[in-house]
Amino acid sequence: MFSFSSVARASTAIGVSPIIKEIVQKQAHSTRLTLKEVILMGMLAIDKLDDRGRQELADQVHQMQVNGEI
Repeated sequence: MFSFSSVARASTAIGVSPIIKEIVQKQAHSTRLTLKEVILMGMLAIDKLDDRGRQELADQVHQMQVNGEI
């Protein structure tokens, strides 16, 4: 289980919204990885995408930002 203070510091350090913090926390809990490991896992997964897949993902995330979802 994560302590609240360590989660708060992690989210502040990378400047993320509470929604993103919650998603990362859920992934960390379900995979039994640290927050840092979950973030790195996501970065490595993005690196495995081809250019088209990366652009589609970027467009999807940008649209979430525009819609106020993140």
